[in-house]
Amino acid sequence: IFNKTKKVLRMKEYVAAQGERLDQIIYREYKTLDKNTLNEVLKANPHLLDKFTLDAFDKVYLPEIKTPSNEDKALW
Repeated sequence: IFNKTKKVLRMKEYVAAQGERLDQIIYREYKTLDKNTLNEVLKANPHLLDKFTLDAFDKVYLPEIKTPSNEDKALW
């Protein structure tokens, strides 16, 4: 998958189970539901925008995103 500058984006592919919700998958993967994370995942999955619950075998693309929970932390 490419971004607007045609740069290849690193993504994990997740296959949904029947009835799963995208927000549940996002929280399980990124440990957050902050607006930036949600927007990035939604941009990577325009085919899922109109679904409240996912169907079995729907593919969810999970881009590599820096979130507060997975950023490197330093004391100084």
